[in-house]
Amino acid sequence: MSQAHVVVLMGGRSLEHEVSMAGGTKVAANIDRARFRVTSVVIGKDGRWAFPGREPMPLAQAVGALVDLTPDCVFPVLHGPFGEDGRLQGMLDLLDLRYVGSGCIASGIAIDKPRAKDLVAYHGVRVPRHAILRRDAWRADPDGALARVDAQLGYPCVAKSPCQGSSLGMAIPASPSHLRDALPRLFDLDATVMVEEFISGKEVTCSVVEVEPGAPQALPVTLIRPISSSYFDYKAKYTLGACEEITPAPIASDTAERVQEIALDVHNHLGCRGLSRSDMILADSGPVWIEVNTLPGMTETSLVPQAAAAVGIPYPELCTRLVEAALGG
Repeated sequence: MSQAHVVVLMGGRSLEHEVSMAGGTKVAANIDRARFRVTSVVIGKDGRWAFPGREPMPLAQAVGALVDLTPDCVFPVLHGPFGEDGRLQGMLDLLDLRYVGSGCIASGIAIDKPRAKDLVAYHGVRVPRHAILRRDAWRADPDGALARVDAQLGYPCVAKSPCQGSSLGMAIPASPSHLRDALPRLFDLDATVMVEEFISGKEVTCSVVEVEPGAPQALPVTLIRPISSSYFDYKAKYTLGACEEITPAPIASDTAERVQEIALDVHNHLGCRGLSRSDMILADSGPVWIEVNTLPGMTETSLVPQAAAAVGIPYPELCTRLVEAALGG
């Protein structure tokens, strides 16, 4: 029997290009070569696609080159805009190509933090209160925008670019002046900024994987303890020794079960597929859901592989089983 062909996509146009390259390289190296033939394709920061042995090409030409590879499955190890936001997934759907991860609609909703929060809250999951600031309104009346945040949320608060990942485009202003200083940088990334109430508590995350088609399972909860940062920012996530990640989390069993239940509910309510990872804060009153990642980091030390290893699924097996599930779905 001939080997099925897997194309691993990595890189991309988002701010998480380097993270994607690290994860994609590891995934491509660890898919079982006895069962699959693997081709790596790198998408540059300029949006050009680099196929093995060929000069980088624009998307219009890359579509044909991808089809010519006749992949049985595409494994996107891409994060943020232009990779995790549904646009790539929609293209793959139009090309009738199977792929690892959530579909077009779920990806598009999940990456839009305010809309994802609205849907999750509708299903009874507790989320932080938030306000939306728009760039044009901010420029017209910055004092009015700051007053609205103060009245609705208070300080400290959390300001986020609504469609970025890896805690890029994020700040935790302690006062109106701090928010005023942070907003120009955030508006450079997007025309809107989401400002949330600050929830005090332990940071946890819970991964959901479908290593069999249509059978999602919540993995053990991970406790996150930033060492060199005040929160789980980009530096804490990707700098060796900057953060302590403990799986299973040393928390009460009923709390862990509730976090797993929420992560599984969010995965299902949003229509996710393959894998997802929900981030939460453990407040005194219980877990508060923050956001979901539909294509979370996939280096060997990333949070999803860590949690999978805790239930006896080593990294190469995780990569391979995600492909198998996508092929069987």
